[in-house]
Amino acid sequence: MTRPAPTPYELLLGRPDRGAPFVTHYDGTGGRTELSVGSTANGVAKAAGLLRDGVGLAPGGVVSLDLPRHWQLPVWTLAALSVGAHVGTHLAGPVDVRLVGPAALAGLAAGADPGADEVLASACDAFGMPIPGGVPSGIIDVGLEARAHPDVLAVEPGAADAAVLVVHGRAQPWPALLARHVPAAGARTAGAGPRIWLDATVPDADLLLAVAVLPLLLGGSVVLDAGLPPDTAATTRGIEAVTVDAAALLG
Repeated sequence: MTRPAPTPYELLLGRPDRGAPFVTHYDGTGGRTELSVGSTANGVAKAAGLLRDGVGLAPGGVVSLDLPRHWQLPVWTLAALSVGAHVGTHLAGPVDVRLVGPAALAGLAAGADPGADEVLASACDAFGMPIPGGVPSGIIDVGLEARAHPDVLAVEPGAADAAVLVVHGRAQPWPALLARHVPAAGARTAGAGPRIWLDATVPDADLLLAVAVLPLLLGGSVVLDAGLPPDTAATTRGIEAVTVDAAALLG
């Protein structure tokens, strides 16, 4: 009998380096936010709880993450995959869930998005705070709602077998990604994988693969440069002990 694929959440829990960084985010002003492996697992549990138990997303449901380059991208990507969703960026409707940032939210009136059953919004705040002033009727502020869900996710058996990452418009099933990028059973829990640098040269179509899936499956971490000046970026790479560019891993 074939065993079900482990979810991204379970892989995070299985890493021995729970205090080590998983995602380090630099904004355009040089502001730095870092989530450890353990903090990422906690965030994934809460986000997955909102998707599955809060808005009723079922395995095979479609999630579009229309966020700017922010540390919340890996959290929501891994959460969506952990509940068996099909997830990508800027997917055309119809989708079950669309998660938008503050810029996109400004263009929505009272939750109006004919291409999405549920619209979620994030302030993309460094600390994950709610959107100042609230959101229009019919839109869910994840900064408020996700925190109400448990710190631990009760994984549904087999959910990850339905999960799909959409890359360049093509469906990449989670079990296939898992098999392709993990050469040995222990690689994904070694915690000694690459320190990946991700900047604007990575196109949106590859973003979720580079910022969330590859760091997880290779047992490493990611530094997300969301707009540092070139001279600052060069110095930051050294400070953060970067070992590889995301573009090199994407081929």
